[in-house]
Amino acid sequence: MYVGIAKISLVIGESHSLKQKRMVLRRIKDRVRERVGVTINEVGDQDTWQRAELGCAVASGESQVAGELLDDVVRVTVSAAIDGGAEVAAIARDVSQFTKPSEPFATKPEASADTWVPDEWREDLK
Repeated sequence: MYVGIAKISLVIGESHSLKQKRMVLRRIKDRVRERVGVTINEVGDQDTWQRAELGCAVASGESQVAGELLDDVVRVTVSAAIDGGAEVAAIARDVSQFTKPSEPFATKPEASADTWVPDEWREDLK
């Protein structure tokens, strides 16, 4: 399995409040979700009015597919940012192989219906 991660830093020069910043980011996030089908989130500079950092992660069975998805996310984000009055300051992206082996998962055995009842209450139930 391959995992792709992208981080996009934005400058929103015309923003004078967190509310204005959130409106710009919402338009960008909505457009990426609609066009690429990938969710991006604000991951840094959350309390700064004129800066934002967006991040996303994708998974695929092929490295090339993960890279292409990230390229699409970046392309749509850049386009939406320009349309929304933001400027892309920096982009970081990486695709790597996730090779950790799966570990067995044990489910909790079925408990009988009355195991949750404390012992001192059992006499009252009879």
